Amino acid sequence: MRTTALTCAAVLACIAAAATPAHAQEAAAAPYAAVDDYLAERLASNGVPGAAYAVVSPDGIEHTAAWGEDGDGEAVTESTPFLWGSVAKPVTATAVMTLVEDGRVGLDEPVAVYLPGFRLADEDHSARITVRHLLEQTSGIPEGTGVTDRFEEREDPYGEAVADLADAEPFAEPGETFEYASANYLVLGAIVQAVSGQPYEQYLREAVLDPLGMDGAVATAEDAESVPDGHTYVFGQTVAIDARFDPTGPSYGYLGGTVTDLAHFAMAHLGGGSPVLEAASVEQMHTGAAEISETSSYGLGWYANSRHDGLDTSTVWHVGATPGYSASVILLPELDRALVMAQNAYGYFQDGPLIGAMFDAVRLLAGGEATDPGGDWLYPSLLGLLVALTAAAVAVVALTLRRLRRGERRPAPRWRTAVGMAAWTLGGLAVAYVAGVAVPSIAPSRTVLLLLTPDLGWGLYMVSFSALAVVAVRLWAGVLRLRAPN
Repeated sequence: MRTTALTCAAVLACIAAAATPAHAQEAAAAPYAAVDDYLAERLASNGVPGAAYAVVSPDGIEHTAAWGEDGDGEAVTESTPFLWGSVAKPVTATAVMTLVEDGRVGLDEPVAVYLPGFRLADEDHSARITVRHLLEQTSGIPEGTGVTDRFEEREDPYGEAVADLADAEPFAEPGETFEYASANYLVLGAIVQAVSGQPYEQYLREAVLDPLGMDGAVATAEDAESVPDGHTYVFGQTVAIDARFDPTGPSYGYLGGTVTDLAHFAMAHLGGGSPVLEAASVEQMHTGAAEISETSSYGLGWYANSRHDGLDTSTVWHVGATPGYSASVILLPELDRALVMAQNAYGYFQDGPLIGAMFDAVRLLAGGEATDPGGDWLYPSLLGLLVALTAAAVAVVALTLRRLRRGERRPAPRWRTAVGMAAWTLGGLAVAYVAGVAVPSIAPSRTVLLLLTPDLGWGLYMVSFSALAVVAVRLWAGVLRLRAPN
């Protein structure tokens, strides 16, 4: 493939010598016209306001394109900053590996060697978790520990978050089971900080970002102020939201930058070596170790697929999302190509179409065909259910108040009235608890719930409030009936 690329470059150079700059630009873009057209169509169908992507080889950026507007109403360009979500994880893994190569961190050393205060609810378990387990997502730390997606300012963000893991119950023995958990990479950020003696973002910039030419990278709260609003979905339509930033986020999910920054990172991982890591370290990172399925596994910060759906070639990749943004870095090592992409929209129930568009672009790049995005029945069904429950509760409240206002009190035995009051109370409280407490607790936090699925989140709270209103008016009606003379 490198020979083919050089041949194409030579031909294009000859054309450029005899053609106008505009003609040369059209010739250079021609191999990617199908990808451009497809992504423009998918972005429109997904309602994405703005996006940018790039195709790279080990030798440089071959093609870039941008669409739409950012959250400030400006045209998206190669210089527009995005947040990358969990694409931060392979970047963090790269930073850890620089310390491994320097002999300052051992992959199979216990985490407690570098963070003496690190422990879970099971201290024996946590004492056996190694750096490798964190990188491979096999530490046994569960997702949903509550230590991530914290947007408030804190004096010692990493220290406080690691300390809060002391209440986390491990779900499996270290090294036994893969379970994706951002807390693994938060702890890795704390290790980098402890070993380097520098704030994580400072070491990251000095050891990885600057050497790779990722000049527009967003790694601090101050940097994040330059990021335009992202977008979430409300009843299928995109709505602008402020870009949020977690001070511990650069190590697991709140790193960001331009599509050019993403391209430089992909280039470093395509060539078998990079300005910051030796080829053997890069190969080790890309080698799947924690099995996920027959064809998929997780290496050191990267997913590795021997065969991806619709592709006859291996892939090494990571995708990510934060409230308002989604991104991907997808390597095709056998073809010496990679595709990176960032979009300024994300919603929990839109994850499939948004991430699918990026993988479909890779399929086209590799000579394959795009998949059928299909339809999603769950999202509209849930919204419909919430609307129906709220409407039913409002109807019950309105009908009850109407009867009370008219003085309508049907005679009934007191025991039957008491049973009815108990039934309405228990049923209403159960619905209120499920909608207002149980379901929202599944999300990392209520804030994240309202950012990723605002329509569903507020719909749940409306159902909960409506159920409590039903309990209140039915109890009131019951009390009046009990007080009424027989």
